[in-house]
Amino acid sequence: MTENILYTKVCVLLKLFRKLIKNCLFCYRFPLKAIFLLCFIVISSACSKGSNDEDRRGIIQEREKIPVSTETQISMNFSEIESQVIDTSLHFSEWVCDSLGKQLNVIKQKGNYKGLSVAIGIPGKGFWKSTIGESGTQVPLSVNTKFHALSLGKIFTAALVLKLAEEGFLNLDETIDKWFPQCPRANEITITHLLNHTSGIQTYEVLYEFRLYDNNNFTEDELIGMACKYDILYPPNTFFSYSNTAYVMLGIIIKEVSGKSLDQNFSDYFIKPLNLKSTSYCSKKELSMKDIRGYNGEKVSENTQWPLTYATGPFISTPTDIVLLYNYLLSGQFLNKKSMDMMLSKMNIWMREPNTYYGKGIYAFIGLSSGNYLGHSGGHDTFRTCVFYNIENNVFVSVFSNTDAREIEPAMFSMTEKLIELIIH
Repeated sequence: MTENILYTKVCVLLKLFRKLIKNCLFCYRFPLKAIFLLCFIVISSACSKGSNDEDRRGIIQEREKIPVSTETQISMNFSEIESQVIDTSLHFSEWVCDSLGKQLNVIKQKGNYKGLSVAIGIPGKGFWKSTIGESGTQVPLSVNTKFHALSLGKIFTAALVLKLAEEGFLNLDETIDKWFPQCPRANEITITHLLNHTSGIQTYEVLYEFRLYDNNNFTEDELIGMACKYDILYPPNTFFSYSNTAYVMLGIIIKEVSGKSLDQNFSDYFIKPLNLKSTSYCSKKELSMKDIRGYNGEKVSENTQWPLTYATGPFISTPTDIVLLYNYLLSGQFLNKKSMDMMLSKMNIWMREPNTYYGKGIYAFIGLSSGNYLGHSGGHDTFRTCVFYNIENNVFVSVFSNTDAREIEPAMFSMTEKLIELIIH
């Protein structure tokens, strides 16, 4: 990677330009070629110096940052959530299932989604899963079609960190300098700051280095090194700003303190206890999109590989398995009460419309007409995913889509509201 990305781009353009001149030399005299090329080099050199500070820093997009203060924090008593275990063999009535199927069709048509995969259930009352639309491959979209679950997996990365803290492997107040001495102000940044996105560490996907080579699957060290070349955005715990780099770091910490790979950790703590058959850690061998493609508008995307995201999005899975994982966490089977309180309290405000607050790897939509929601979403390229829990009505729901530029939360809200209407009211 080069620190001057504009210069890299100029060099590429120069090579292409020289090749073009060489191929077209038969119609140009040499002096004209030389003069033209010299002018191009002079202009490119001036551009590579740049007058824009962001260009010199290599940052092409600034993440929004929200001040952390007493006024922008809330403590929510989610530890009192009482939810039984989801039973996927306990189905809703035929009438409810038909109504949910019709609602899914309405959502697809109104939202112009290409494909949707949904799992939704209420512990002790019923469960429903279904798909609709196109897979982008010759294999029809089904409830067994695996997606990259993407950033909704941060819920489980954060829960695993809290579990390791419970077991005495780490302390959330520890600073990260012993793992990442190359990170600016690492002796001031704690594990908690990584968990709740208040570390100030730049998120790697806004950097020129990442965007130029986005088709490559970077190593964890490369992603961290990319971000740590830049100063932190603000002193730790003064602003909230979403950082995928922070979660890559958490993955490194998990490996270091446990002495096991991320694959083994997620398998031992989540996949094996629930005997999940359609879920695996997203390793290099799991990158191929076997039965699904994303859509850019009406066209199937040329991308045939999932991103390698490490602890920022650890799972390849289905909505059904993700609902089971989430139910396992919120039903109190994984973390003790103190850890759940820690995960879900003092949530920093993220968005005003709708009111959204972020805790440790998890966030809440507050004050919606259908109640309050707790969960996480994910997105990359042409895919969107989410898993949420409607607190007042005890509804678990996960929705995945392979549609470009369509947010997934509206589909999730709509399915949840329909089930509440059918079952609760």
